[in-house]
Amino acid sequence: MKYAHYAPRGAMVLVQGGAPERVLARIQRELDEARARGERTGVLTYGEHAAAFRADHIAACGRLSDLASVAQGLYAALREFDEAGISFIAAEACPDEGLGAAIMNRSRKAAGGRIITV
Repeated sequence: MKYAHYAPRGAMVLVQGGAPERVLARIQRELDEARARGERTGVLTYGEHAAAFRADHIAACGRLSDLASVAQGLYAALREFDEAGISFIAAEACPDEGLGAAIMNRSRKAAGGRIITV
């Protein structure tokens, strides 16, 4: 439990890959499947993509074009899911370089290693 402070109460999966449209589609598929199981769903995404999803709660932790805003908003976004009673979260990855490497490190910990690569 060394990294428990990074993890929301609900199960979280991190979706990463190359083409953004494939990542967004896979996130929505994960959300739809979770909703079909009776879960309350949430998506952790960026301001640029927030309107692309259907979920019980959408948390944009910043803008992908401004990773400093993402780093600042990540923990608050994770807490939002707990406050909203979300049991399943699909999270969008960011580029794993520069400040993005630190964000991805935190995101991987929050997901407990549950990562989907598309």
